[in-house]
Amino acid sequence: MPHLSDALITEKRSLDQIPHAPKRSEPVGFLLRLSKALHTYGLPAYELENTMNGCAEALGYGIQCMSLPTSISMTFLPPDGVAQTYLIRVAPGEVNLEKLKNTTAIAQKVIDGSLTVEKGAEELKEISRNESIYSNWIITLAPAFVSGAIARIFSGHIYDIIIAMMIGAVVGFLVVASRSRPLLDHLLPSICAFMASLMAIIMSQWVAEPVTVSITIISGLIVLFPGLSLTIAMAELATQNMVSGTARLTGAATVFIQLAFGTALGFEVGKLMNYEMVSIAVQTVPLWSVWFAAAIASVALVPLFEARFRDVGWFLLSSQIAFTTVFFASKYMGASLGAFCGAIAVGLLAKLVSRFFSVPGAMIIMPGFIILVPGSVGYRSIMALVEKDIVGGLETAFNVAVIGISLVAGFLISSMLPLPKDRARDQY
Repeated sequence: MPHLSDALITEKRSLDQIPHAPKRSEPVGFLLRLSKALHTYGLPAYELENTMNGCAEALGYGIQCMSLPTSISMTFLPPDGVAQTYLIRVAPGEVNLEKLKNTTAIAQKVIDGSLTVEKGAEELKEISRNESIYSNWIITLAPAFVSGAIARIFSGHIYDIIIAMMIGAVVGFLVVASRSRPLLDHLLPSICAFMASLMAIIMSQWVAEPVTVSITIISGLIVLFPGLSLTIAMAELATQNMVSGTARLTGAATVFIQLAFGTALGFEVGKLMNYEMVSIAVQTVPLWSVWFAAAIASVALVPLFEARFRDVGWFLLSSQIAFTTVFFASKYMGASLGAFCGAIAVGLLAKLVSRFFSVPGAMIIMPGFIILVPGSVGYRSIMALVEKDIVGGLETAFNVAVIGISLVAGFLISSMLPLPKDRARDQY
């Protein structure tokens, strides 16, 4: 039985600074740095493990890889040496589509044999050194436009949209401020939810027209909802990544609870200030304005996902396909089957674009799934439980689970459908 040499590598420093860590010019050193980069830039566990398996096989190594939200464990089986096991402690990073696109391109070149390990490792180092594409003021304003657009999609009127945009701007400011303040980062969902609920209640008293407070709060906090993490967690569970899926699912639930706590606290402070939340009926809005709002939201998501503006067209295409499919499918088949059809449409679009335009599938899936994921529904479920509406909360939570399962099923089915070019390749 081969001896396993164990190494624990933390996320606090570069691997180059870790004593006795493999050099980046060596195959094992390159694979360690590649896995850490892919994890940091937002690649799900099942895709990361598949990518690492392909790279290791191309380099002549056997590999056992397990990716978790906060760590990566890898055992390398050299062709003529003893097995080595490495454990990397990785802090969950934000999705960065530009860096993810460049990193996956390096991995693909290594798999194809068109890039050496030494050159690939240096390119990974250059990617990690790159600063954010967008300045802080753009990151601050982007959530405001997303929130305003979502408020319109939820049939909000002009005052709902304005208040949602103001809340979104405050959330964007706090997100930027939390990057250098760990304590604020950990409490960010609760603080933002508290500010959002208090702002919505107070501002609703200042305007002449009735304000739908629930719409303004949900829209203002939309960028913090872990709906995408929830869907990825269910996809990981469906692909037998049990530990990673369970951990990610627990993390999403924790964020929902923080958001609910902050909102409930804001409501209580509002009551102490003699402000009350008034419920009003949502009015129907023109359909063209909803489609336009979906387009605005997709454009505003570009800086939040750290993509380049030359990729705006893909964001627009993905969001419009997702929204159109869900709108018509839900109208005739219900919300669950609507999400199922939307996931199939986005998944097929990602495969087509990736195959014929060499664009990473994440460029299509991420903005498309933002329109599809049940983040706002999950938030409503937690809020119903906080307000002691147990039956309503559990019913809404069940709807969240059904929609999430529908999304995952649709995405997995779309990934199994062969494209015409696949069959053509198989004939040669």
